[in-house]
Amino acid sequence: MHSTRIPSLNWLRVFDAAARHESFASAGRELNMSAAAVSQQVAALETYLKKPLFERSANRVRLTAEGDEFLPTVQVSLQAIEAKAAALFPRKDVERISVMASQLMAMSWLPRVIAVFEQSDPSIRVDLLMEGTPRPVEPDLTIRFVEDPSVKSHSGWLMGSTYVVVGRRDDVNRIDRPEALLAFRLLDVLAHAVGWNTLLALYARSLKGPPLSIASVETTPLALAMVKEGLGLALVPWPVSRQLVQSLGLVVCTVLPAISGSASYIIEQPSGRSPRSAAQALIQALHHAADDDSVVPSPSV
Repeated sequence: MHSTRIPSLNWLRVFDAAARHESFASAGRELNMSAAAVSQQVAALETYLKKPLFERSANRVRLTAEGDEFLPTVQVSLQAIEAKAAALFPRKDVERISVMASQLMAMSWLPRVIAVFEQSDPSIRVDLLMEGTPRPVEPDLTIRFVEDPSVKSHSGWLMGSTYVVVGRRDDVNRIDRPEALLAFRLLDVLAHAVGWNTLLALYARSLKGPPLSIASVETTPLALAMVKEGLGLALVPWPVSRQLVQSLGLVVCTVLPAISGSASYIIEQPSGRSPRSAAQALIQALHHAADDDSVVPSPSV
């Protein structure tokens, strides 16, 4: 029987915590252990691997080159074990609810809201589903995108959409007046009722010169990815695309006005099913987040 080189799982958990905190004492507080016990576990792992993993000083510890290279593998492995265990053997005191949303909502606005919600209530876990994928069971909540002004009176109304011009910071800094748009390719998302023509109509008299370059793009995430690569400017819905815009390092052009749209997002629950308290708590969190994100970047004066 050949010997294994896989260290103790407990050693690896202690190593991960010590590396993240750069402190045996802080790692001990996270793991409910003494600093001395953390030090002993790390030393046992170092002895097993026959390599030092930390450089020790009076007040902190720092990873060695070998420790720094080893850490990502340890973290990915621990996360994989935890995720699989949670899926196969869910805790009885954790309630799971499912939310289905459009591609843009699921890729941009919702993940941050769900992360904050789960941190505030560890007894609830949210499964995020993307619209268009067949599901054997109807989700607990569905966030729908509706192109209808009258939907604002819907009891589940969550947020409207206002369209803003987005680009790379260097490109946006070059836009000091509408005529500057003549130098850019303008990316129009096919699914949006509001497009560049709506905005450009405000400046029909001043936009003289070569014809504007307007290109059609299938989705907002694709348009933003193209903007990130310097392929133009995009007109995108706000606030639903806010997190995706920020994560890509893009900025809103406040020289040009935001354009109000007729589309809204509404929250629906399955008919004939009694509302669960966890779902109601998430609905409340969604409304709070939508209220916080309701401010639209205003044009520069």
